[in-house]
Amino acid sequence: MDWIFKGITVGTPPNDFVGFIYLIHFEDGTKYIGKKNFFSHRKRNFGKKELALITDKRLKKYEIITKESNWRSYTSSNKDVNEKIRNGENYIKEILCFARTKKHLTYLEESELYSRAVLWDKRYLNDNIAGRFFTKDIEQWESKRN
Repeated sequence: MDWIFKGITVGTPPNDFVGFIYLIHFEDGTKYIGKKNFFSHRKRNFGKKELALITDKRLKKYEIITKESNWRSYTSSNKDVNEKIRNGENYIKEILCFARTKKHLTYLEESELYSRAVLWDKRYLNDNIAGRFFTKDIEQWESKRN
């Protein structure tokens, strides 16, 4: 299943963007909002031979490796979403917007989650925002309000 942005299939990461905010919709009306990076970055420590070539001990002893993430085949980190997909439910993977930095990506995701009130809306499968606010919190707040 391909990612769709404004009706067009996205095959390559757009220049100058690090990731995107997505919406997965299912036929039963349930939805999920998340974020995904186009690339992953990891630190690789130099091996013995590479370290032996370094004469100035103040130089760094590692390099940053950048590679494309699994964004093309990615579905979600949410267990309920992946279970629905494994069970053969039809779904659409839609890109809502692109982000220029990792911080921008996080801001856009949280903004989207809050503006859609995903913790209050039962159609959304999102069960937390930033690991700080959970659907169980909402249930407690609602019960104490009445």
